[in-house]
Amino acid sequence: MSRDTGFTVAVVGCGPRGIAVFERLAHHLSTANGDHPRRTVHILLLDATETGRGRVWRSDQPPWLLMNTVIGEPAMFPPGHGPTFAQWLRRHPDPELRALDENDCAPRRTYGGYLAHVCQEVERRLPGHVTVTELRALVTSLRPHQGRHLLEVSAENGTRRLEADAVVLATGHSITPAPPRFTPELRTAARNNPDLLCLGGQPAADLDLDSVPAEAPVGVLGLGLSFYDLLLSFSVGRGGSFHRDGDRLVYLPSGKEPVIHAGSRSGLPITTRGDNQKPAASGSFRPYFFTAAALAGLRKDAADSRGTPALDFAGEVLPLLTAEVDLVHLHAHARLRHGPRAAAALVRDITALGPDARRWREVLHTHALADVAPVDLERLARPFAGRRFTGPADFTSHLHRTLRDDLAQARLGNVRGPLKAALDVIRDARDLLRFTLEHGGLTPSSYRDDFHTRVAPLLSLLSTGPPALRTEQFLALAEAGVVHVVGPDTRFGHDREQRLFTVESPAVPGSRRHVRALIDSRVPAPPLSATDNPLLRQLADEGLAGEFATTADDDTVTTGGLRITAAENRLVDPEGRVHTGLYALGVPTEGARWFTQIGNGRTESRTTFHREADAVAVSIVRRCHSGPPR
Repeated sequence: MSRDTGFTVAVVGCGPRGIAVFERLAHHLSTANGDHPRRTVHILLLDATETGRGRVWRSDQPPWLLMNTVIGEPAMFPPGHGPTFAQWLRRHPDPELRALDENDCAPRRTYGGYLAHVCQEVERRLPGHVTVTELRALVTSLRPHQGRHLLEVSAENGTRRLEADAVVLATGHSITPAPPRFTPELRTAARNNPDLLCLGGQPAADLDLDSVPAEAPVGVLGLGLSFYDLLLSFSVGRGGSFHRDGDRLVYLPSGKEPVIHAGSRSGLPITTRGDNQKPAASGSFRPYFFTAAALAGLRKDAADSRGTPALDFAGEVLPLLTAEVDLVHLHAHARLRHGPRAAAALVRDITALGPDARRWREVLHTHALADVAPVDLERLARPFAGRRFTGPADFTSHLHRTLRDDLAQARLGNVRGPLKAALDVIRDARDLLRFTLEHGGLTPSSYRDDFHTRVAPLLSLLSTGPPALRTEQFLALAEAGVVHVVGPDTRFGHDREQRLFTVESPAVPGSRRHVRALIDSRVPAPPLSATDNPLLRQLADEGLAGEFATTADDDTVTTGGLRITAAENRLVDPEGRVHTGLYALGVPTEGARWFTQIGNGRTESRTTFHREADAVAVSIVRRCHSGPPR
């Protein structure tokens, strides 16, 4: 193994996060100050699935697996540095893809094509002293070695070792099969009975769905975005088709579909995202109450009164966010009823009173909006909580009515529609939420009991939903008898006498169904202590990486994400030592950071996605220039 004569950077994981770092590295290496001695730089792009795309966006996926972001929003280049996704699509050879509207959603594999283009364009722009090597390989270990890092990688042609001066971990979701999160009893039953099947722990594109026979009863846990991937794989993927009958979507079965009995804690499929009415270049979210200045003030007050700047999310942060949600909700109602001038006047009057909604009552009477109820996030996310139904037909009727009402609200849009405009605040405020939450921004008890357990799932359910088409497809499949939601607080069990799994809801008498297969549709993000990623497992076992924990008043919560520095995303070991030249970003850092699953920047602003990649690249380039050329 020969020692490299230049400076080597290894990017482990070549999906969106890794590509963003690659793009920023190329930019800073091209514009580096001439006072620095020029060194040969070698960049290694390593991915176990497909370099230039990563696992989620790989090219061998079926076209019915769609992005959950409209094509007018994503941009892998920072603003002004390269084409957005929509601009790239306008030159696509496929006329159907070229014809997509900016508010449509494209296939994931198409976005993967954009990622590959970004990689190629970045490589084309590299200065002469920078080389790139792409390698499809799984990195299984990473250890310090003579001032550098020694990586062991497993590729089709065997195992090899590579050395690097800097390593970026952008591994995304686990790349090895994880067991479904059903109870050990259920997984054991499947192992002991060849007629039973238990799947999960992976995206739908990676599951062995062909092993589920036609017309077989299947129990599905989880009604989030991945649930829709299963629905489409078991319907369109089995030869069925959707057709328009006036305003109604109808499903024509192929006869090869299984019969799905699904459920979750809420019993509600993730709610529909409002039709997009916001131009991509409309500018960043401009809040009135939930602002960086307000949060800074809360931190100062907390430090003065409690001796720590860590905040209480339910008591201090959530009221500001809900005030922002309610203000947008009222503004949209005022605009619909009284016009834009009256809506602007309402905002002026309310913002003058501050975020305490109890002080708004007189203003609402003045503006003839006293009948508009505040947005109840809990009720919207858990509409069936505490309710008992007479039977499956009663619950199904309530569920379908709820979904149709939600679909109608979504069709009004995320600007003109009061409800979806209000809920879009949660999405627009993500960067501020990150500022609030990350790196111990909440007290341990608040993070554990308020945010992680209760609020985060609620915000996700209400703000990250699928496009309206997916909800239409669910209703069409339900009418065709392909999918049934069992009810809230769904329970999965094993009937030993019948040697079958069971699915039922305690809130719906008569809902118990026997099924031959169970599928956990949720994609796990296991804590570092339980990861099945061989590289992260090795780093944890050998004490090279630690889990991020937040501590206050003798209370500690371990979040499960990699411990990293706030400014440069450098890895920190369990003893608090900061690694030189070792960085991590994205999904493995969830817990130290928040909502790391996002796989793109935005067209109109320099988002957290771009800022994190830029900070890592700047740190690496600075380190590259800190020593003499070798």
